[in-house]
Amino acid sequence: MSETTPSPTAASAPVHHVKTAPTRSAAFDDPYAKRLFLIIDSLPQMQRALAMTLSSFGANSVEYAAKASDALAKMAKYEFDVVLCDYDLGNGYDGLYLFEEIRERNLLKQSCVFMIVTGERRAQRVISAAELAPDDYLLKPFTGEVLRDRLERAMRKREALRLVDESVLRHEYLSAIETCGLKIEENGEFALDFMRLRGSLALKINDFDTARDAYMQALRVRPSTWAKMGLAKSLAGLKSHDEARLLFEAVLADNNQVMEAYDWLARLYRGHDLGRAQHTLQTATEMSPVVFRRQQQLAQIALLNHDLATAETACQQTLDIAKYSWHRSPTHYAALLRVQLARGDSGNAARTLASLRHDYRYNEEGEWLAGVMDSQLQSKNGNADKARELLQAAGERFKQLAPKLDQESQLEYARACYQQGRDGQGNDVMEYLVRNHHDDEDMLAHFGDMFEEIGLGQAGRQLIAQNVKSVLELNNQAVREAQSGQFDAAIDRFVKALDEMPHNVQIMLNLINAVMAYVSQNGWHESHMRRAYELLGKVRDTAPTNNKFQKILHSWRALVNKMDKPQWAL
Repeated sequence: MSETTPSPTAASAPVHHVKTAPTRSAAFDDPYAKRLFLIIDSLPQMQRALAMTLSSFGANSVEYAAKASDALAKMAKYEFDVVLCDYDLGNGYDGLYLFEEIRERNLLKQSCVFMIVTGERRAQRVISAAELAPDDYLLKPFTGEVLRDRLERAMRKREALRLVDESVLRHEYLSAIETCGLKIEENGEFALDFMRLRGSLALKINDFDTARDAYMQALRVRPSTWAKMGLAKSLAGLKSHDEARLLFEAVLADNNQVMEAYDWLARLYRGHDLGRAQHTLQTATEMSPVVFRRQQQLAQIALLNHDLATAETACQQTLDIAKYSWHRSPTHYAALLRVQLARGDSGNAARTLASLRHDYRYNEEGEWLAGVMDSQLQSKNGNADKARELLQAAGERFKQLAPKLDQESQLEYARACYQQGRDGQGNDVMEYLVRNHHDDEDMLAHFGDMFEEIGLGQAGRQLIAQNVKSVLELNNQAVREAQSGQFDAAIDRFVKALDEMPHNVQIMLNLINAVMAYVSQNGWHESHMRRAYELLGKVRDTAPTNNKFQKILHSWRALVNKMDKPQWAL
């Protein structure tokens, strides 16, 4: 078969797109002149003061952001070397939360310095978090010499991590972990930092054994909060829940300002003690209220605890935090409206619906969800005919819109169907969601919570179990065919399965595996490889930290190199 280079549209480029940075002067060997800086501060006068100080050091490439959203946009556009971020970003947002989002979105290269600037009032919170996250912190007021000293110390350490920049930004975590291992063996000045990075990257791809080993190795060198937290997360991932819980509790006993420990404890309590989980999150939200995921988790747990007042407050906070941020979504309005209806507060529910319609008046998915929630409001108010009409209209548009709808929107529709006596439609939606996420324990638990909330716990558990079982049986049958050399049959079975479950990452990866096995044994097959190439790109864009994807990506590159098809490398 003739050799064909994959078209640019067949599989998109890596998620992290980097445009050319503003021109930097490198006329002389000055560490500041060579670096691109970002100052994040809501006060223009503070931006100017920091820029002037940096300029006196030799920095001549400085960008500015006044809001968290502006900072995210800049970081998606450029590769920064140093970020100086004020703690207070206005409207309740803080620099630590922004740092968490930046890490989550993979917008920071490992060699980038991220430093928090804060006043005395917030110092303890920042100092506690600095153990876990940013490179350093600066207390206002500070002199230029203090800034220079802190920056140069952090830059020297971060420069050592430049080795893994490209791998991490391209989501090639196995390669980055391997590099960290080699640097640890060298036992150089920054060996402990490479242990820390190795552990965090292993956690990112759910390689909990490697993460546990990295953090235990670090603890033998020096006891530290970040290593204890990392070890506790690793143990939680390995299902050693009691050990993980004791370790998180020990961290908080030493320092009750380590906010991330509260979130993890709540997750561990959630499985067996909802009351304790809620109390833990309430403690954390009182200390640090403007954290989107924390408020969202509190709302969900309070709802399961039938504490509707707390659930409503947390839903309102979630909506307020998300409304002008990167978390913006019509589903936050829907969650608040649903709790208001559960409290019998049709007046406020109607106002929330009006806000949803207004804020998403030009958004197809938002308008559709508003129709679903309006049907719930009409049903609650006793307007059965109007409710039926609205839900019928939503159902007619659902098939067309489904590919664009996130899980929460589809879940709201399923909930409305069940609560308004359309169990068949509700089952169709839930079966589709379960089959596309059959191996995602957190997602399946979330689906189970929905069934519990509407009084269908037993039926919901049965639906989930049956659909997970059917996907596993189909998957296992195709795997057996591939293992016995029946590659065509296995590929055909996986293709049909993917037609039914287009978002099932496990099926995509197994199909790619079957294609690679076919090509290894029978030689190049253009159409099979093109399909696999497209799917590999899709998984990279949607689930780059999937552990199996990381291993398959490594095998894929080895295969295309062996076949002398380097243009097919992803």
